Amino acid sequence: MNSESHRVGLVGALLMRDGLVLLGLRAGFKRLAPNRWDMLGGHVEPGETPEQALRREIEEEAGVRIDVCAPLAEVERDGIRLRIYRVDAWRGEPQACGDEHRCLHWFEPAQAAARPDLSDPWMRDLLLKLA
Repeated sequence: MNSESHRVGLVGALLMRDGLVLLGLRAGFKRLAPNRWDMLGGHVEPGETPEQALRREIEEEAGVRIDVCAPLAEVERDGIRLRIYRVDAWRGEPQACGDEHRCLHWFEPAQAAARPDLSDPWMRDLLLKLA
């Protein structure tokens, strides 16, 4: 694992299909961004690369296996580096798994960017770049 991987503490995924982006409505009891729309993803565990963490998190949260992904952006979030990936191919049909999200929904990127209940304001610019 290279030193750059150590600096990435969180990974996020924007699954794209037919011009739409998949977001999850976070569960109301979650400490971070409860009842807000967010990308899927989570923490990079010790010994994982960011890509391994992304694949694990997306399988845990949406029940799909990633085939094709590419780094899209990196941001600092609460003092932790978040690497965001665009995911264009996967196996399975995304569905809310576990307790992270109440539901998943496909949005037009501009429609998602206009939502007042996004988890973080910086997501707007990122979503608009996908439009």
